[in-house]
Formats: sequence, structure tokens, C-alpha cells
Amino acid sequence: MTVLGRGASVGGLIVFGTTTSLFAKVVYELESVGLDGKVKLFQKPWAMTLTMFIGMTFCLPVAYYREHLQRKEREDKALEEPLLGDAAPSHSGIQSGSLRETLLLSIPSFFDLVATILMNIGLLSVTASVYQMMRGAEMLFAAVFAVTFLHRALNRFHLMGISCCVAGIGLVGMSSIFSGEGSSTHPVSTDQMLMGMGLIVASQAVQAAQLTFEDFFMADLAMDPMKIVGFEGVFGTLLMVFVMLPIAYFLPGGEGTGLHENTLDTLTMIKNSGSLKAVLLIDMFALLAYNISGMLVTGHLGAVFRTVLETMRTLFVWMLGLLLFYTPLGMGRLGESWTAWSPLQALGFVILVAGTLVYGRGDEEANKEELAAAIASGAIPPPAEATETPADEEAAGRVPSAAAPVPARSVPVGIRAGAAASPHPTNAILGSSLRATATITHGSYSRSLTHYGSLRGSLAGQAGLMARAARERSRDGDE
Repeated sequence: MTVLGRGASVGGLIVFGTTTSLFAKVVYELESVGLDGKVKLFQKPWAMTLTMFIGMTFCLPVAYYREHLQRKEREDKALEEPLLGDAAPSHSGIQSGSLRETLLLSIPSFFDLVATILMNIGLLSVTASVYQMMRGAEMLFAAVFAVTFLHRALNRFHLMGISCCVAGIGLVGMSSIFSGEGSSTHPVSTDQMLMGMGLIVASQAVQAAQLTFEDFFMADLAMDPMKIVGFEGVFGTLLMVFVMLPIAYFLPGGEGTGLHENTLDTLTMIKNSGSLKAVLLIDMFALLAYNISGMLVTGHLGAVFRTVLETMRTLFVWMLGLLLFYTPLGMGRLGESWTAWSPLQALGFVILVAGTLVYGRGDEEANKEELAAAIASGAIPPPAEATETPADEEAAGRVPSAAAPVPARSVPVGIRAGAAASPHPTNAILGSSLRATATITHGSYSRSLTHYGSLRGSLAGQAGLMARAARERSRDGDE
């Protein structure tokens, strides 16, 4: 099955990712007539959380369509090739996963739901660019949980990255407080901005907890990442409709404050505003396109390259916010302004980007050390040489799957593609690592407004998985 090439997938990741991030704030600045007959701002963070999960469910039909095409492609290929009695059956393609694995996804869906609600409420009181940058705190909490619960050691690159993360978030937060701008349509007090930033940081702790859970319990989940996103969307939608929205209806507070939310009022406002309908529909479509583009970018160019693109997306969100504010596109009330404190925010952003890249270097070093130690101890033999992906297949843009060979650039730390199909013990470790990469990296696909956090799932945890696989192989050999 052919898919978009590298350029199109990279462009899609940036364009659609920027759209989802920017629209998350823009929708709060649109007005409509509510259930009480008054014109008011659409400040509905709970409804926006439901919108995100609905958008995620659209990944399921795409995944099943891909599965159908790959199955048909394998059948056609089997008819064209001569039958060989000793030929091994082909198991490449998209993996479906068991019922137990599917139900297990309800747990990270709940983590995702809580984190997204906290973020959406926090976004009411800060600008879109500050919101994006504050999400770098996930790196800090992911490192803390990895040390505390997964018993992993941090090297000097990890510590440098965390230090940059803390410094960058501090500068971004200071710039937001000193500028006094949390929204272009209504005044936001300093206390509200502090509360908003606190909720966003707290949401990153929840997402880091989700990563820790996925890393420990779901590292070997054999399921297509698009299906994982889709099923998490289904579970999240059910939780929102039958549990969270009824709870929000009975919470104290006024409409639009982030706690209490009347779903009937939400539906009335959407019905009465064509702009709201358009923004919400575009947002859901952009989320689907962003998920697909992210998967293709990771397959074509690797998770590290995707992390760089995600930081660029934050920059584009800021630039487009400024464009909306200073041009007629913003209708005089959308976007964010350039203030005397914006250079301080820009400095914080640069430090955050540097911290993300340095932390990723720490992951690479940890993986190399873990693999070298496993080889030196004799737990596994040195990795065998493997062939690179043919150029014609790269040009065709074939989609890698959890059970199929993956382009070498997406394989972490010196392990080469094609190894997953070999019975070599080192290649078994590669297979486990690739499944974990597909499983955990999808976590960044599954959030419409992310992220600095894509690196956290793509590289973090690989060393532990390799060591675990090595111990299992060694134990099997003893038996």
C-alpha cells in the first residue's frame, strides 16, 4: 500500500498539528447565543475534550481500511509468486491485538482524559503559545517517574535536559505573568494565569504517569498504532458522555469558568453559530490528518526527527497567533500580541527546545550503554549486519507496521532495519523495542494539542525493554 511521501507527511504534521493547537484557543474566543438567549464566549473545555476523543475515533476506520489493503496486497502477491512447499508463511502487516489488549487501552484513555481536561481548563487563562511551551514540563515528570517506579538511572544529558526544561518553563511563565495577556477577548487576572499554568503543569504529571503505565504494562502490545489511537478515542468518548459531562453539569461555579458546564448550553451554542460548527469540524479533521501524518513521519524519518518538527510546530502556533492579532484574519479579537516581554518568552522557548534535544541525547546514550552491557555479559550475541531498506520501497512510501521491517532511521541506537524478521536473539530485542516504540509513541499521536512529549515515548524505555528481553532469552536458554 502506497502512502504520502516524506515531504507531504512532514508538511501535514506541521500544518495539521498547528491547526489543532491554534484552534484549541481560537474556539474559546468565538461567540454564540446560548441556552439563556445571551451572546457569550464558547468557553467549554469539557466539550473540547469530547471533541478531541471523537476526532481520535476516526483513526479506527482508517486503520481497518489500511488493514484491508495490506491483506489484499499480500493475497495478490501470493497469487503472483510460485508456490514453494518450504516457504514460510508471511505474518507481516497490521496487527490487530487481542480483546484483553484492547480493553487494557481504557486505562491510558482515562489518564489522557484527565490530563486533557486539566489542559483545556488551563488554556482558558493563557495564550496558545504559552500553553504549548508549558507542556515541556512532561519531560520533568517522566524522568521522575522513570527513576521512582521503573528504577532507571539518569545520565548527565538527562540532567542537563531537565535543567533546561525547568529554566525554560520558568522564563515562559514569567513572561506571561509580566505581560498580563491571557486572552485577546477578555481580561485575565494574574491569579487566573497562575492557576491556568499550574493546571497545565499538573496535566503533564498525569501524562507522564500515563507514559509510565504504558511503558511498564504495555511495552509488548501488538497492535497497529492507529488502532490504539482509535480505541482510546472510543473509550474516551464513552467516558466523557456517560461519566464526565454529567459530573461537570453538577459541579459548582458559573458557566465558562472551567468547572461547571451545561452540555445543553454547549449544543445550543454550536447550533447557533456557523463559525463554531466550522472550527469544530476542521479541528476534528485536522486531528485525524495529524495522527496519520505523525505516523508516517515516524516511519519515514524516525521519532527523533518528529520531535524536532513538534518543536517547530510550537513556533508556528506562536507566529500564527501573532498573524491573527495583527491582520484582518483575526477579526480584531483573535490571536495574541507581541509585548515587551515576548523576547523573554522566546528565550524560554529556545532553552526548552535545547533541553528536549539534550534529553533525547541522554536516551540515546543510555540505550547504547544498555545494549553494550548486554552484549558484554554474554546475555545476547552482537547484532548481525542487516540490509537497508531498498530505495524503490522508500520512494513508494510503504507504511511500516509493528510486525514488518521498519526503515533504519526509525530504529533507535544503532540497530538496523530488517532484524525483526530474523530469529537472531538481538533481533528479538529489536522486535520488542519496535513494538514499544509504536505503542508508546502513539501517545503523542493521540493528543490533538501536543507536544514536546513525542520524544519521551519514542526513545525513553528502550534500554529497559532490551534488558528485559535479554534476561528472558537468557532464562529460556538455561531451561
